[in-house]
Amino acid sequence: MLLWLLLRRVPRAPAWSVAAAAVLAAVSVLGVGFTRVFLGVHWASDVLAGWVLGAGLAALAITVPLRVRRTGPAEAGRREPSGRA
Repeated sequence: MLLWLLLRRVPRAPAWSVAAAAVLAAVSVLGVGFTRVFLGVHWASDVLAGWVLGAGLAALAITVPLRVRRTGPAEAGRREPSGRA
C-alpha cells in the first residue's frame, strides 16, 4: 500500500527508483514473514495467510477508489438496466 501511495504522490518517478522501492518492499514483507517462522513465533501457514490477506486488502484498497472515481460515487453500486420489466 505504501508503495502504491508513493507512486501516486510522485507520478514521474524514475524507473530505477520505482524498481528499488518495489524490491525493498518485497524484501521487507518476505523478510518479516520468514523471521516470524524462523523464530518460531508463527506457523508457516499463519504467515502465508497473512501475506494473502494483506495482498487481498491492498488490492481491494487500490481498486475500489479507482472504480468509484471512474464511475462516480452515486453510480458505483448501480447496475445497468436490463431492459426487462
